[in-house]
Formats: sequence, structure tokens, C-alpha cells
Amino acid sequence: MPLRFPHRLPAWQCLLAGGLATVLALHLLGVGAAWLIPQAAGTAILWRAARRHRCGWWLIAAAGTAGLLTSAWWTVRAATGAPPPHDTPMGLSLALQYALHAAGAVQLTRRKRPGSAAESGAVVLCLAMVAWAFIVLPYLGEPGYQPIDNALAILDGVLDLAILASLVLTARRRPLLAAGGAVLVAAHLVYAVAGGQGTLPFLPGGGPHLVMQLWWVLTAAAALHPAAVQPAATGERPGRAGLIGMYVAVVAAPLLPAVASPRAVVVVPAVLTAGLCGLLMLRVGLSSRLAERRARQIGAALHEQRVLQQRLAYRAGHDALTGLANRDLLLDHLGRAAAGDRPYSLILCGLDGFKEVNDTYGHSVGDTVLRQAAGRLLLFAPEVDLVARLGGDEFGLLVTGPADTGELAGRVMAAIASAPFVVGERWIPLTSRAGIADGVPGNDAVLGDADLALRAAKQAGGARLARFDETLRAEQGERARIAAGLRQALVDDGLFMHYQPVVDTATGEIQGVEALMRWRWGEETVPPGVFIPVAEQTGLIGALGTRALRLACARAAGWYREHGLYLTVNVSTHQLRDPGFADGVREILAETGLPATALVLEITESVLIDAADTAVLATLRADGVRIAIDDFGTGYSSLAYLHTLPVDIIKIDQSFIRRHEDPPKPQDVSLTRAILELARSRELVAVAEGVETQVQADLLRRLRCPLVQGYHFGRPCAAEAIDVLLAEAARVPAV
Repeated sequence: MPLRFPHRLPAWQCLLAGGLATVLALHLLGVGAAWLIPQAAGTAILWRAARRHRCGWWLIAAAGTAGLLTSAWWTVRAATGAPPPHDTPMGLSLALQYALHAAGAVQLTRRKRPGSAAESGAVVLCLAMVAWAFIVLPYLGEPGYQPIDNALAILDGVLDLAILASLVLTARRRPLLAAGGAVLVAAHLVYAVAGGQGTLPFLPGGGPHLVMQLWWVLTAAAALHPAAVQPAATGERPGRAGLIGMYVAVVAAPLLPAVASPRAVVVVPAVLTAGLCGLLMLRVGLSSRLAERRARQIGAALHEQRVLQQRLAYRAGHDALTGLANRDLLLDHLGRAAAGDRPYSLILCGLDGFKEVNDTYGHSVGDTVLRQAAGRLLLFAPEVDLVARLGGDEFGLLVTGPADTGELAGRVMAAIASAPFVVGERWIPLTSRAGIADGVPGNDAVLGDADLALRAAKQAGGARLARFDETLRAEQGERARIAAGLRQALVDDGLFMHYQPVVDTATGEIQGVEALMRWRWGEETVPPGVFIPVAEQTGLIGALGTRALRLACARAAGWYREHGLYLTVNVSTHQLRDPGFADGVREILAETGLPATALVLEITESVLIDAADTAVLATLRADGVRIAIDDFGTGYSSLAYLHTLPVDIIKIDQSFIRRHEDPPKPQDVSLTRAILELARSRELVAVAEGVETQVQADLLRRLRCPLVQGYHFGRPCAAEAIDVLLAEAARVPAV
């Protein structure tokens, strides 16, 4: 049964152990020709490794071949009894091996970042040695000095130093290869101490010869080592010990001739050359350090630039407040979904009453509410492709593939309303509305369709879910057509005013008129209930309100001078939110000549409460303009707000008046009487709207309602019809 070892040693370790044992055995036996056997084996291993590794190993394999041929030549000469060629310089015999080994080592350690201190020092060293051999010594005229012969010896020293440089470069990554280079230098030093100058005696058992054999063993083991196939690290620099060794080698190299020939004519230039090399090496080191510092600074700047670019790219596609995707990123995903081959849907969600949160608590509280709402929507991120904030209080959820979007939208709305939004000590309950639009590949109008559905949910009163259908698109088209017509009407004076009289119940005389805008569009007259909501949605209500106020004041100025009539004009929230509205009213009054006391601005109850925090109403009331609440009793808690709102007149909604049939019901009469008593207790003028029958008029007269208006006393009509009514009341011919 064969023996099995628990662990198998790597090939390079076996070669290293066996090679060292063989070299030691041959040294002890003293067999001269046998030295060629480990050298030939090592050279064969190097050539085999060269086929699998980098170019540097080809150079080292060539160095092994050169050394093998040199050893064979010297062995043949020794075997034939030929004397050693003392006239041949030592460097001539092994210079090729030294050069190839150094070149291969440098090739294996070459970095992608040139200009390191060690490599620059090696270049300076070589230049200094060439200058020493061919310029300095010939210039000094040393007696008996032969530049060409001794230059070969100097070249041998240069190669030694090149190997030293490669030692520093390879010591960390390839220690066996560095050890092989150290053996070459050691062999040279052993020769210099034991054999003198000029020749290298390859004697069996000689010390230098034993050291040389170790080169093949170490280098062959390095070729089999796993590090042989590993590339040099990019930008790796020698450690502190390596740099110190390189600096010492650069300074000590020019002193070698002085050690071999300690004469003044050699020592002085050698010392000067060593000092020059040291200064150059120091300068190279400082330049290298400065370059590295600048490289680090540039690297840091590039890193910061990359981080900034990533941050800008993130901000370009995400909302700064909530961190969700923004409208642009949502549009990008919608475009890709439309270009794909799968159905998709878009859910738009808006917060009901969010505007009141901003107006009541401020935008900082509103921003916190939006962030908390975004956090609740992110809970659905695993079920959708994208959660985005489109702006304001609107959010979007993109769903790709078949899904029950109605059920998902319901859960989204439930999540928003599940708990109040807590901001500090404030608990703010909110509901939401949602609009759904389904898309198919090629449909890029999903965002507009979902927006129409969301608008329909809002118009339905909020806290509603609406799905897009073609009727919504048709309504949108009609709104767009009406808006375009309104813009044209503002230019070509297609808008005009009708007036409805307000009558004193006691005398039957006309006390005032309410101005109502009308629009003649081509051959038809568009009702206010149709174009006023469109004007509010498109922002045209401000221009329409200004036009109505100017036309009405211009016509009512004459009625006030002749008959003392006051004028009532309806005002929207948009106008009251305009900081220049008060100045605009003053300008129109001054332009038309109507006194401020003759003007009544009529505002619905909800609009009045929404604009209660503005200074516009207080400013106008200080000028004498009166404020009337329209449709009193149908909006907010009127009784509570009457204590604080700037109100002069309340107009009882017609829904209360229409209940008075013939005969009137006691409970309806009691409710109307209570409203009138409330107005008298607050010293407010009461106006009953929607009076259409004589029974209603008689009842209001008995209840002492000061003023009434309705079809029973006159329909809205042109200004000329009001002139006729005033003329008949005064029993004078109409002008």
C-alpha cells in the first residue's frame, strides 16, 4: 500500500531544498565538471517557465544560458590545463549574465506609474559610472590607465549596481529572485576579496564558484513560485528600508574604484562623484515626493469631482425635500414604460386640505407633513416601480405589469389617512385623493390622463378615487376651449355686465344693485356657472374680476349720484390673495368717481374665512368699502366666525327662502327669524336672496328683513333696464 503524505509540498519548495542539497554535496565532493549539471537543470527550468510567464523571465532565462556557457568555457580551459586568462577583465566573462538578470528583474517590476525614486536613482547611477569611466579618469591622466580595458571593469560594477537596484524593486514581491541577484553581487565581492583583480578562477570547490551556483537554484525556484505570474502592483513604491538601501547603494557605488585603488587621484574624484550622486538622488527623492503629493491632491480633487457629479446627478432626478424621485425622473420612467411591451399604470395622489396646513401653520410645518407623507408612500415601494413627488402635495406611483391599481390606490389613501401627521405638538389629520390612468405601449399621455382623474377626484369633494376615461378628456378639451375663448373675450370686450336690483321691503324702492358678469361668445351666451370655474382653474379669474369691477363701478357712479344706489360686486379668493388688490380697488374708485361707501364687496363664506389672515379687507374697510357674506348659512360655522370676521352685510342663502311656501311652515319661519335676529344683534344688514313669490316677499316684510332680491323684484338685466326701473320709480321719463 503506497504511502500518502497529508500535505504535498509545492514544486518551488522541493526545487529549493533539492538544489541547495545538491550544490552543498558537489562542493563537499569537489567534482569540477559536475558543477554544470545543476546549472543546466536550472537553465532548463528557466526556459520552461519563460514560455508561461512574462517577458522578464525570457531575459532571466537568457541570463542563465549566458552563465552556463561561461561556466562551460572556464571548465573546459581548466580541464585542458590552460592557464586562466588573467589578461581578460572579469566583467567581460559575466557581464552578459549580469545585464540580462538586471534587465529581467526590472522588467518584472516595471510599474504603470514611471518616475519612482528607485528607478530614477538607478538611471543617475549608471550615468555617473559611465562618466567616471570615460570622462573623469581619462581627464585626470592617471599613469598606466587604459580607458577601454578599465571601462569594462567599471561596466561590471555598473551591472552590479543595476542588480542592487533590482533587489530593492523585487524584494517585496519576488524575494527568491532578489536573493538570486544578491548571490551575483556576493560572488563578485567574494572574488574581489579572494581572487584579486582582472580574472575569476573557477576552481573546483572555490568559494566564489559555490556562491555562483546558488544563483541557478534560487532563480529556478523563483520561476516556479506562484508570484512569478503575478503582475507588479500599480503604483507600488519601495518601503522605507528599500529606499534607504537604494540611497546607500547610489552613494557607495562611485567609491568602489577608491577601495580597489586607494590613491589620491582616484579617491578625490570618487568622493566628489559619490557626493554628486547623493545630491542628485536626494533631489530625485524630493521631486518624487512632491509629485506624489500633487498626485494625491489631484486624486482627491478628482474624487471630490466624481462625488459632486454623482450628487448633482442624484439631485437632478430626485426631490430635495422628500428624497423621492422628481417629475423629470418620473417622466423618464414613463417614456421607457411607453416604449416597452408591457402594460403600466400611474397613480397620482394629492393631500386634501394641504393648502390650509401651509396657510395656518406655515411652510415649515407643511414641509414636515410632506416628508412624513413621502415616508408612508415609500412603504409601497416594493410593489411599484417608482415613487415620485411631482410638486406641491402631489405624488406619483408608477406600476409596470398587470396589477389591481384600484385596490393599491385605496391602500395608499388609507395609509395617508391612517393616523394624523405629528409636527411638534400639532396633530394634523389629512385625507387624500387619487387619480388612476392605465397605459399601454406607445401611449405617452398617461401623466396628463392621471392628472385629469386626480382633478376629477378633487372636484368630487376630496377623499375620492377616480379613474381616467374619455369623458374626462372631453371635459378637459371643453375647459381648454372655454379658457381660450375667455382670453379672447378679455381682448375684444366680449364680457359685459348685468345688474339685479336690491329692494327695500318696507318701501319697495331700489336701494342697490348686484353686478353679475355675462359673456357672449359668438351667437351664444355662456352661463357664469360654466366659465367662472374655468377662470378660477386657469388663473383668469383675477383679470375677469378686475374687468367686472371697472365696468360696474363706471356704470354705478351715475346711479349713486342720482339715486343713492350702492353697488355689490363679487370677489374671489384669488383677488383677495393678491397684495395689490386693495390698491387696484382704490384706483378704480378714483377713476370712475364712485365713493368707497357706495361699494360692497360680496364674498362667499368659505372665501372670507380662507382670506381672513390677509390685510386686504381691513384696508378696504378703513376706506369705507363694505363687506358682505354671500350664501350665508351654507358654509363654515358662521355663528362662531361672525365675532371676528370683518363683515357688514349678510346675504341669507336662497335655500332658506325657498322653503317658505304657501302656507309657510312654522319651523322654516323660525329659522329665518333666528338668522334675522342674529344679524340685528350684531348690527349687520340682512339681505334675503332668491325671493320669487309674493308669499315669500310678504313673509320677509313681516319678519322685518331690511333688503331682498330675487326674480320677484327683478331678474338680472342690462344697465338700460335698471335705468327704466329707476325712472318708473321716480315717475319721470326714462332717458
